[in-house]
Order: sequence, then C-alpha cells, then structure tokens
Amino acid sequence: MKKILLFIGVVVLTLTSCKDNYDFNPGFTVPTELSGPKSVTLDVTSTVPVVLSWSGGKASDGGIVQYSVLFDKQGGDFSNPTATLPSDLGAEPQLTITQSQINIIARNAGIKPEQTGTLIWTVVASRGGDVQRCASTSAIEVTRGEGIDNLPSALFLYGSATENGGQGGQQFRKVSDGVYRIYTKLTAGNIEFRSSTSSDAFTYYIDQQNNDKLKEGPGTTTVDGKNDISRITVDFNTMSMNIDNIGSSVRCIWGATFDNIAVLQYKGNGNFSGDGDIRFIQQSRPETNPPSWLSWVEERYYFIAKVNGADTCWGRADDVSAERPVGGEPDSFYALHEFGWSQWDHLWKMKGSLDMSHATITIETNHNNLMIHTFTNITSIK
Repeated sequence: MKKILLFIGVVVLTLTSCKDNYDFNPGFTVPTELSGPKSVTLDVTSTVPVVLSWSGGKASDGGIVQYSVLFDKQGGDFSNPTATLPSDLGAEPQLTITQSQINIIARNAGIKPEQTGTLIWTVVASRGGDVQRCASTSAIEVTRGEGIDNLPSALFLYGSATENGGQGGQQFRKVSDGVYRIYTKLTAGNIEFRSSTSSDAFTYYIDQQNNDKLKEGPGTTTVDGKNDISRITVDFNTMSMNIDNIGSSVRCIWGATFDNIAVLQYKGNGNFSGDGDIRFIQQSRPETNPPSWLSWVEERYYFIAKVNGADTCWGRADDVSAERPVGGEPDSFYALHEFGWSQWDHLWKMKGSLDMSHATITIETNHNNLMIHTFTNITSIK
C-alpha cells in the first residue's frame, strides 16, 4: 500500500512539475516606437520596397508575438482600416511592402493619381488570443504617379488578333485585386480591353508610345502573335501587360514515372482537353512501367505545361500530402497553380474509381474565376 501511495505521489509531483514548466503565459507589451519614411513618391514599376518597423514591445517570457500593420486615411481611427497586413513572417518587428501595394492602399484611401495625400499606420500585437493595438501612430505622405482608379470589376479581351477576330469579348480571370489573366490564341493584329461587353464599357489599352503603360480610353495595342497560345496578364496596379507563350499542349503525368496519362491539346476559349487510359501504376501491372523501387500503388498526378519554352508544373496549391477525393469536393480542390517543376510536390491523388478507366481530362483556365481540371466521359477499360 505504501508503494502504491508513493507511486501516486511521484505521478502527482511529476504532473505538477510539468505544469509549472509549460504553463503558457500570454503576457506581452505592445510596441511604443514606430519607424518608417515620412514621405514616398510611388513608382509602381519599381522593385525597391518600403520598410516599416517598430520597437519597444516583446513577450514577457521571451516567446513569439505576432504583428499586423493597420493603415487608414488621414483622420481615421483604424476602426475600419483601409488595409491590414501581417508583418514579415508574421512575427518580425517590420513590414516590407511594395510600392504597388502602397499604391493600392492609397487608392482605396481616396488619394488620386498624380496627387499627394497622407496615410496613417499603426501596429497590432497579439499572443494567445490577446490582441492589443499600439498607442502610437505614424504618417506617410504619399505621392501617386500615373494610374487608373476606375478599376473594372471584370475585364474582356477584344481586337482583330483574338481567336474569335474580335467578334465578342473573351473574359479574363481575376487573379487578385487589379490583376486579370486570360489564356487564348493570338494572331498578328491588335487587342484592347473593355470593362464589359456592353456599348458603354470603359476601354483600356497598352500605350506602346509611352513605355508600354496601361491607359484608359480609346486605343489598341499591336501584337505579333503567330497563332500562338498566349497567357495575357493585365495589371492595373503596375499599369502593365505581360504576354507569356504557352505550348499548344499540356501533359497530365504520373508522379512516379513521368509517363503521360493524357496529352491535352488547346481547344479554344482557354481550354485544353485530351483523352487517356488511366491505370494506377503498380508492380503487379508490368504494362504500367513501374520502376523497380516503387513499393506502393502510384495514383498521384500533376500537369506539365510549356511556359516560354520551359517545362512548368501546373499542380496543387499546397505542399501537404495529396489526399484522395471521395466525391463532392469543391471546384477549388481541382484548381491549378503554377510552380517550378519538382517531382514530389503539388500532386493530386486520383479518385479510386478512375483506376482502369478511359477518361477525358480537361483544363478550364477560367471556370467560375478558377483554373481547374476535370475528368469526364469515364468508361471502363477492364
């Protein structure tokens, strides 16, 4: 009995000791001093960032404090900030921000192109669910350059160089605030951009006589496309356009062997499609070309596209293990994102029912404002 009591006492003592050592203490102090430029003249094409920093705050136990920077218009109280951005890495006592980002914040604060106005900023610190705002604020006098404040909610491609010869607008996909993208076929001719397909749409073009800047108003841009598949990105934040050359086909391949599952050809209107036989790769199926080291059933896949002549991965957005779909997944599960090629990253797993089937695989580059892939026309090949 004494031994049992002694054992219980040791356990209690151990648990109490662990509690003393590992109690979480959310205590921290907020920054007291803010540091940053007093004024900035923006050049949205510049790669030189602006750095805002702070000091005077820390966790009482030396742990990590998370920071966010709040921006507001002059006279604001940050109750409805114009923007909220996490600090560098979420916990560094500074924020490195691009001039293009500041331009967006200034625009949303009501500062017009080629005018000067003031933004104010402060820091919010948080730890363990406790959120506190710094009592100090700082101001930046911002001078905007040329720009377009009449940002469209949608963007459409027109012109003689388009794959439909300008006989109706092709809609861009909205990538982010002020950034639009479309996959299409271009021939030699001209293009322009419109905010809608109606007759009263706002129009935009790239001014090739003025440093290739995006302009609002009537005008066209000359392109020398040679029936190329192109990716056009229009960025209202940097007043620019970029055209990437995309190969006419995209390969859907197995992760373990790089063998083609299907080769998707460009079909028009931003879509690639192709048929293939799907056989999960395994040692018991020598016809699937299993490498000697493969000890599992390979059901993972991704896509390889040619972008400006280089093999590029079109795959999953995250780096976690690819879970197998069971049905009912949202479109975003099948969304494609672009990465440098790496064999074991950004793969999906196929649905189990696709094994030993023939299917049509399609990439839609603008499906409900997503770039997704689908499997259709599924038939058994057993």
